[in-house]
Amino acid sequence: MSGPMSVQPRPNAPAEDALDQAGFSREEISQLRRLRDMYPYIEYVDSRNQWHRLRFVKWLYTQGQIPK
Repeated sequence: MSGPMSVQPRPNAPAEDALDQAGFSREEISQLRRLRDMYPYIEYVDSRNQWHRLRFVKWLYTQGQIPK
């Protein structure tokens, strides 16, 4: 992403309740938060291709193609 949005922190993470309702355990939520904190800005994604791969993996997960 380029432009002014690329230097802004990511929007707030979903509330813990939403992640809990989505089926994540407390440990998984904690791990996700630690991982997210490591990459607060989009600039930490190495490349546009990597960003697209990450979006694809997220889509696969939401479609149930990647088990928990």
